Parts: sequence; structure tokens; C-alpha cells
Amino acid sequence: MDALTHLRAITSGAEALRSRPLTACDEIDVVLSQLESAAKSAGSPPVPLDLQQQAVQRFWQSLRIDSLREGRLLSFGMCLPTTPGGPCVLEDGRRFSALLDGVDRWMNEPRRFRRCYQGLVANYFSYDAQGPGVPASGRENWTRLRRFLEDRSKNIADTGINPDWVESTLEHKQVFGDAPCARYAPAMLRGETEAVNSLRANLGIDDSSWFVRELVLAQIAGATEETDGVFEQHLPQLLTILAPNHVLRDRGLGLLLDRHAKVVQTPLQPLLRDAAVAWWGNPWLRSNSMRWGGVSPHARAMVTEWLKLEFIEAFFTLLAEEGIGDRRRLEFWKRYVNAIDQIHFALGADALRASSRDFVELRKKMTGLTVELRDAVSSNNAFVMTMGNLVVVEFSGRANALYGYDAGPGLPFDLTSAVSTTVNASNSLKHRSRQLWLKHQDGIRGWDSWEQMFEETLARKCGIQPKARVGSSRSVQVPRTPARVSTAARPLASASGAETRRAPASASSLHFRYSRENLDKFALALGLDVVDRTGQGGALWVRSVTWDERIEHVLRPWGFKFKVGKGWWK
Repeated sequence: MDALTHLRAITSGAEALRSRPLTACDEIDVVLSQLESAAKSAGSPPVPLDLQQQAVQRFWQSLRIDSLREGRLLSFGMCLPTTPGGPCVLEDGRRFSALLDGVDRWMNEPRRFRRCYQGLVANYFSYDAQGPGVPASGRENWTRLRRFLEDRSKNIADTGINPDWVESTLEHKQVFGDAPCARYAPAMLRGETEAVNSLRANLGIDDSSWFVRELVLAQIAGATEETDGVFEQHLPQLLTILAPNHVLRDRGLGLLLDRHAKVVQTPLQPLLRDAAVAWWGNPWLRSNSMRWGGVSPHARAMVTEWLKLEFIEAFFTLLAEEGIGDRRRLEFWKRYVNAIDQIHFALGADALRASSRDFVELRKKMTGLTVELRDAVSSNNAFVMTMGNLVVVEFSGRANALYGYDAGPGLPFDLTSAVSTTVNASNSLKHRSRQLWLKHQDGIRGWDSWEQMFEETLARKCGIQPKARVGSSRSVQVPRTPARVSTAARPLASASGAETRRAPASASSLHFRYSRENLDKFALALGLDVVDRTGQGGALWVRSVTWDERIEHVLRPWGFKFKVGKGWWK
């Protein structure tokens, strides 16, 4: 067979094959995708620490980078000390500048340049420029490094396949800016962490990095920019994040306290109060003033009020006879919370020894405010309140009268050592030098209730009145003269129990004397409904489902009483 015949024979089926469709197959696409993914995610070979150390020591003397290998070793080792406890390249201005200049020679060759750039990124995230003991040169050069990384990020990508860390760097270039974590705060507040986790994995950011700290602060800062309602929703979550992080507590707590102090009506936040007291201590003790110095005076006053309210509540529900049954003393002193400058407790044997969780936590919060009460009755306790020059002592037993002392001449007791309740004894809370002696008894000395008697006595004899609560409305004025049960002059309790003359009514109190016209004006100002059933033998009602301090200030002196779920009536 000649050559031409042989060629014809072997190509005779080609025509038929040309018209046959090729079988579809996507296996090659899968393989290509896998190869591309492997190329992108493949990390660079580890850089041995000993080789980094040797390169740093050579560079420290020569200030020269002779090869890409040397440049890469130095980029990763720039924060290693040249000798144990000695300086590092990042903290030396001249050598750090020489390092950046040396690396820059490859800036137009992406595949070579990024081998050094990756090491610089690793040190950018690992060096804590705001850490304690960091020299000024380190903070300054770290800032220069941040600008360098941002400016040179465009030089690490080429037209081929780029590693994942390169694409993450280009996508998240703001990590080299002034607010590196602000972008992630909204998503993280919603519990969405995928983007941050991917970034940290690709750039090798571990838990010890300052970046993790800034992520927390970014969430706090982001939450403070939200509306009151949204901020309040995030508050428990943010406190949980801060709790184990001692480095962030001061900055984070300060931001949360200042923001909450701006919330309309500043509602009580027990979690925020407890965290603040646990981390910074009692806000009105001088020994804690440095810790509280970083927040606004309004925020400090807010927590002070909360803690005093908690102490008042704890004394009259946990340490006093009333328990949760009778809240009259509790509600009375809550109105004076911001007139109280200092609070101390004299605790009897039972309270000092009690091991229940409530008592243990309460005693911890009372640190610096307690003294032992040596009394024949082990369950007896005392609550000591300082209001200006007046020091008021309330005892846990309801049968005990209130004792009030003028602190000007000096007190008959010293709260730095154990006290007693034996009348006129040494260091006793009960002494004849008292300025006030008031019994918690209704219908005496011409008063309907002991609360009216107490309030009038505190105002007239001592100039002490309830003060507005932090964040409360101040649009409604409050009368200071209580309603009287008769037109006769009202006696006041003095130190000896003798009567004193009636003080003249002020113009403001005359303005607020009860009249149906004044009642209607007051109800209109607060949006309350007045229902008058006196014509049918019933009562005069001011409807209010819940108790309100502002309303009580006006209606109780006018003779109204509160009924839960209905309102005030007389």
C-alpha cells in the first residue's frame, strides 16, 4: 500500500466524527476551581524565628537589605528585640525608615513586594501601640506603618491569581485607617460575625491583637449612636462582652454610662449599676474618685442615685422589720434620695453573719459603708443618712423613733468603730443631744400621717426637701406645705418634743393650696382625668394606674390617698 492510500484509509472516519457532537463534561471546571482555590488559600511557608532574629541583628548594624529573602525576614521580625529586653526595629526611627525604604524597592513587583508586605501586616496587628510602657517612638512608627500599609495596598495585587489574604486586604483596607473596626460594628451587634472571622483568618489576627479589643469598643461606640430604645436593647450584650476584658472595662464602661445618662428619663438599669459598682466601686466615696473621673458628672450622679435607691430599698425590705409588707418608710426616703449626701449602715450580728446570696452581695456593695451594731437584739440594724448638716438615723425596728443630729457641733457617735443603741451610752446612735425625735405613728400632733409630719419637720427645722431625681421631669412645680387636718396651728417635734410656732406660709405654697380649680389645672398639666363622685356620696378621684412621684408630691399633701390600679382619691 502506497503512502497516499494509507493516508486515505486512516482519515476515512474523520468526516463522520466531525458531525458528531462532543459529550458535555464539567469535570475540568471543577478541577480548575479546586486548583485556583488551592493557589489562593495556600499560605506562605513559615518564617523561622531564629532566621528572623539573625536578620534583625545583621540589619541593626548595617541598615541594609541585600535580598528579598532578607527583606521578608526583617518584615516579619521587625518587632523582635535585638538582645533580650533590648530595642526592636519598629521602635527605632532611623532603622524603621531604612526598613520601609528597603522594602519599597519591590513595590512595582506585586508578587515580590507582597512577601514583605505580609510580614509588615502581621506586626501591624500584633504590636499594641496603646499598651502600657510602649515608648513614644513605637507609637509614632506604628502610625507610620499604618499609613504605609494603606498607601501600598494597591501594590500587592497582580493580574493573575491573588492569595486570599491579598483580596481580604484590598476589600478591608479601612483596617489601616483611623476607625479600623467601625465597619463591622452594626453586623456584630446583630450577631453576624462571618466577615470579621474571615478577615481574621486570612490576615492571621489572633485573640491577643489590639484589633480584637477595638472590635469590642467599635460595637460600644456604634450602639451609643443608636436611638435610646436600640441602645438599651444592646446594653446587656455589651456588658457581657466587657465583663471578662479587664483592659477594656474602663473605656467601655465610660462610654456606656455617658450614653445611658442621656436616655430620656434615664431609667434604672440594674445590670449597668451592678457592673459599674463592681468594677469602679461606690461612686461617692473619695477613695474611688480616680476610677469615676472618666465619666460625666451627670453619669456619676445617675449611678449614685441608683446605688442609694438600692441601699434604701435593701434596708427597708431586707434589713428592717417591714420586709416587703409595708413600704411606707421605703417610699418616703426614696423621695429624698438626692438630698442624701452620705449613707452608712450599722449592722447587727445577724446581718453580719448571714450567708445567703442576697446578704453576701449586699455587704460587698456596702464596702466602706458599714460598722458593727452591738445590740441586745441581734437582728437590729440602723440606717444612717447625712443630708447637709443633718444626720438621720433610722432603725430596723418600726417601734424605734427617728433620731436626727446636727453634725455642726459634732456627733455623739463615731462610725469608724462599733456603735450601740443604749440611750446616752458611749458611741450610741441614741443620745439626748438629738435635734429630731420623730415617731412613725399616724394621727399624732395634729397630722394625718407620720409622712406629712416628717416632711414638714425636715423642711422647716432643717431646710431639707426632696430633690428632683436624675433625668426626671422638672416641668411641674411641687408644693412644700402639706395639707392640714384642721385650721389650727400645726405643732412641730423638736429635740425635747415641745411645740414650736407655726411657720408662715410662703407665696408659692399659697399658690398650691388645694382648690378644685388648682386640682383641675394640675391634672390637665399631667394629662390626668378627674372623676368627681362626691355628689353621689362617693370620692373625688384623680385617675392614675401607676404611682408617680411627681403626682404624690402634690396630691398627698392635699389629702389624697393612692389606690393601686385606680389612682388617687379623697
